[in-house]
Amino acid sequence: MEKIKEKMKDILKNGRGAIFAVFILHLVTTIFITPNRYDDKWFIEQIASGESIFSFVTSRYFSWSSRVFIEMLICFVLKTSKYLWIVIESLMMALIAYSISRLFIKKEERVQNNVMLVFMMLVYPFNAMNSSGWASSTMNYIWPLATCLFALIPIKKIWNEEKIKFWEYPLYSISLIFAGNQEQTCAILVGTYLLFTILMIIKNKKVHPYMIVQSILIIASIVFILTCPGNYIRKNEETLKIFKDFEMYNLLDKISLGLTSTMGIIIKNRNLVYTMLSLIIAIYIWTTYKEKVYRAVSIIPILTIVFLGITQNLTNTIFPYFGSMREFVIEERVMLSAANSNNLLNVIPILLASVNFICLALSILLIFKNLKNNIAILVFLIGLSSQVILGFSPTVFSSIERTTIFFEFSMIIVALLIWQEFTKKTDKNDKKILKRTEIIIKVAGILQYINVLMCILLTQK
Repeated sequence: MEKIKEKMKDILKNGRGAIFAVFILHLVTTIFITPNRYDDKWFIEQIASGESIFSFVTSRYFSWSSRVFIEMLICFVLKTSKYLWIVIESLMMALIAYSISRLFIKKEERVQNNVMLVFMMLVYPFNAMNSSGWASSTMNYIWPLATCLFALIPIKKIWNEEKIKFWEYPLYSISLIFAGNQEQTCAILVGTYLLFTILMIIKNKKVHPYMIVQSILIIASIVFILTCPGNYIRKNEETLKIFKDFEMYNLLDKISLGLTSTMGIIIKNRNLVYTMLSLIIAIYIWTTYKEKVYRAVSIIPILTIVFLGITQNLTNTIFPYFGSMREFVIEERVMLSAANSNNLLNVIPILLASVNFICLALSILLIFKNLKNNIAILVFLIGLSSQVILGFSPTVFSSIERTTIFFEFSMIIVALLIWQEFTKKTDKNDKKILKRTEIIIKVAGILQYINVLMCILLTQK
């Protein structure tokens, strides 16, 4: 018995206990879910028809989607047991926590910061995965996110000249291939691997062979996506069904659509992750800088989400036209195009989105004080880009709530990086503010977790 206790202590040390807590917390919520509605129900019916999984996925490749590995796994898991999905889903959430910790927290600081990471992850509204079926949504978004983050670990190891164990190579490559089967995570991995391959060549005048292998695999993945006949058939059908005017818009229209739709969903859903990041940024800047310009820049994002989102009902009562502006900003349409550019009112949504994201980026630069080696700004821009590219899809409005997961987790990572900077402060007043901020985040995480649990219990048959 003592040996078992010692073994458990060894497993849970160095912050690994927090990762285990993520697994348990997610297991507690998902155990109440029966994935048998919406897309889950449709996949179950296809499996029950007697057609083999391979035959079904092949037909989908030619008629609808390039996500062959993801859909093969969906079919296999749903055919096997809901409990298989529950266990793997919980493991994937733990993998997200592990990968973020491994990538962005120093080894000697993991015990303290992993706990904060757990509460920041709890702030994410997991109930967004209920919109089209729990199993199919998580396997299309959470599992690619988990494997994407895990597939980024070798970049850090190679950059820091750490040894990669022989058994880790296939795990990293399998994770990269699976994540590369989802369009957003594929784009993230292509951009990240190519960027760091170039940086390594500049830094060391050579590149690690495994970086080349991973880069080839992810480039092959994006070629696979771009050449899939089913993707073009689906795009044409969805354009006719959901967004008939989509093909009429040019490059700038689609970029502005990506920006305004992102800002619109943040305000519409009173996004708690965006609020958390904006709050941490504003508090850090106000406790560090006295310059009014810096403080003004840092406070714009938190004021936007508070007045147009969180306190909407109160704000509308006192200032009714704030409500009118909010409805205008969250409207699902191309806000600014050649056809309506003569009306200056249409400039406001794109201006609001651009100002907010620029203010966040500038604040991140102020916090970390430079552009070189600023991993926080890179993570933020990659996350934002993964969301803005949805402006190039006719389904930009129909699936945006669950697709924001990549941007939201990029904001969680940035918040965690800023938090680590905050903990380095030694002033007593700053320590008091830090503690109060910590309490706010932990309470928000706990309440969001309870909210998700209630959503599951109330929506299950």
